[in-house]
Amino acid sequence: MKQLETLLYISILGLIGLGGIYLQTSLVDDEPELQTFEDRHDPDYYIENFVATGLDKNGQRRFVIKATRMAHFPDDDTALFDNPHIVQYEEGLAPRHTYADSGWMNSTGDEVLMTGNVKVVVEADERGPGGTIKSKRMRVLLDKSTTKELF
Repeated sequence: MKQLETLLYISILGLIGLGGIYLQTSLVDDEPELQTFEDRHDPDYYIENFVATGLDKNGQRRFVIKATRMAHFPDDDTALFDNPHIVQYEEGLAPRHTYADSGWMNSTGDEVLMTGNVKVVVEADERGPGGTIKSKRMRVLLDKSTTKELF
């Protein structure tokens, strides 16, 4: 009887030991996966006092994009602007100025989504007296023929 009791205690202690070893091996994390730069949405460069000019085939200025800061994201080839100011030019017409708190440019460079206190100012010209438009959000389409090699 004493041997059976000793064997029972040894078996219980053995099971507890095996359970502890199992818990230790199952709770230990594997090596963390290393994230590559391509997996993350981080900017690869910033430009302070950013200015870009789009020209048409004849070398005439079609638009100017200015921003206090531009951040470029290589994973999707987009750009973010702080305090963007876009000036669009059309022959024979007054320039159109668009201001906002922030802007996002798509990967093709032909569209800028302006957000936060958007204001468009058009000066008087032969079309009319001009005016101002205010909005929370606005999409600005740039001349596609000038944006192919902007960035």
